[in-house]
Amino acid sequence: MLAILRFNFASPGGDPGVQGELLSAALELAQFGDRHGIAAISVDEHHATGHGWSCNPVMIAGMFLARTANIFASIDCALGPLWNPVRMAEDIALIDAMSRGRLHTTVGLGYREVEYETLGVDFARRGELMDQLLESMLAAWTEGSGVVSGTWSKPHPPLYVGGGVRATVRRAVRFGLPLSLPDHRPDLAEYYSELCRESGMRPFVLMPPAVNRGMIYLHEDPERAWAELGEHILWEAVTYGRWSDDPSRSSMHLPGVQTLDEVRASGRYRFLTPDQLIDEVRASANYGPIVMHPLVGGMPLEEAWKSVSLLTDEVLPALR
Repeated sequence: MLAILRFNFASPGGDPGVQGELLSAALELAQFGDRHGIAAISVDEHHATGHGWSCNPVMIAGMFLARTANIFASIDCALGPLWNPVRMAEDIALIDAMSRGRLHTTVGLGYREVEYETLGVDFARRGELMDQLLESMLAAWTEGSGVVSGTWSKPHPPLYVGGGVRATVRRAVRFGLPLSLPDHRPDLAEYYSELCRESGMRPFVLMPPAVNRGMIYLHEDPERAWAELGEHILWEAVTYGRWSDDPSRSSMHLPGVQTLDEVRASGRYRFLTPDQLIDEVRASANYGPIVMHPLVGGMPLEEAWKSVSLLTDEVLPALR
């Protein structure tokens, strides 16, 4: 069973002291998970948030991988047009060598114009800049390029093109790369497979399952957990939901959400007992990964540890 821990280090107010505590706790949780059957860490990228949301996923992924031996880090996703292509290629190659290929990077366009404005990049040119980024990165990773000395992963570090529109599909095929879809979109997966067949490419698609299982938090008493801890989840859901009115931006977007009842009803964030999760997985033929977001909205550290420990001590052993 694939279990993933997601981190973004954001909290109301974005206090640097709180962010430091969240970062330290996340690194310790990753080390613990590495020894107890958790498969991956997921991080993403946002700018100009004012509350400490992860702004450099490549650096953060490197921190996680330097502390672990087995777990892999998934960047979901880096905002490609906001990066210098050569610098990104060099940074990823460095981490690829250090981690022996445990870094997987998805690059996407992003959708918040304020992020482009803040970093001085023309939002209208984002598609063109993404093409330049992919072309430059793949060239830099080519043997004898003179940019990097080579990569540990062959032919290059794992790189995916992320997005939820047909232009993303065409871009992935044009550069011979796997496709990463932010939501369950079998129409785009089939379009990608069709273009791959025409190009003589072998298709490789990452796509969430049809049923959105949301982010899971384990607790002995889910009702009490919602009452006592729900405010942390509500803060993130409201904050994230304000960034776009398009629910297809990601499987976690809840545009316009305002109340805890709305968040609960969406199923995007869920408190479950270990037994409830075990029964749910066993009853499904295609459950997909178990995704946990233990430090959401500045969740108290002891609660984060309790949730992850219930996963490693009770759920994963039962599902092996």
